[in-house]
Amino acid sequence: MMVHFVLICEGSSDEALIPHLRSLLVECGIKEATGVAPDFDRLPERRNRDVESKVLAALELESNVDVLFIHRDADSVDPNPRYDEISAAIGRAGYTNAWIGVVPVQETEAWLLLDERAIRRVSGRPNGRVVLNLPTPNLVERLPSPKEKLLHAILLASETSGRRYKTLKRKLPALRANLLTELKLGGPLNSLSSWARLKRDVEAFVRGYPTIRL
Repeated sequence: MMVHFVLICEGSSDEALIPHLRSLLVECGIKEATGVAPDFDRLPERRNRDVESKVLAALELESNVDVLFIHRDADSVDPNPRYDEISAAIGRAGYTNAWIGVVPVQETEAWLLLDERAIRRVSGRPNGRVVLNLPTPNLVERLPSPKEKLLHAILLASETSGRRYKTLKRKLPALRANLLTELKLGGPLNSLSSWARLKRDVEAFVRGYPTIRL
């Protein structure tokens, strides 16, 4: 079985999720998976950035799609309203094939806060000793602002000040993207409700995929 998927990102740096989604599909039973995040700048005119508009634009750019992944942060401890929002947008767009929500509880950064070693590495102090006070997996999805916590942890881990501190602060978006690229599947990530739901949805898609293909 081979699957081609399209990832509709919330932000451009979230394209780093593509290899992880590919690995998840293979882990769940797909023999080979390919995926892309559409480059909406290829379209002749500017489009809105709401989910419905992105779905329509994505299908215009990538007509051969087996499943859509749609990434949206929950921005809440309850992801269900975001799933409802995505479902409604999918319906308005007239898309009737398979789709899967990628909805981190609170923010995607909650996933990145689980890897202390990676945070220390991107900070430039891989062997640093300063205490970062990172949340445990059972608490991380309750944090009101994981993004702020992650950026603070990177700066704290750098154990620096002055000019280098200011330089590092400017690099924070790139460092966050680096952490997302190197996100480790399995382990603590599996204990998070948002990742578990994503995995269940991928498993359900894979179970029905041969039927869908027929």
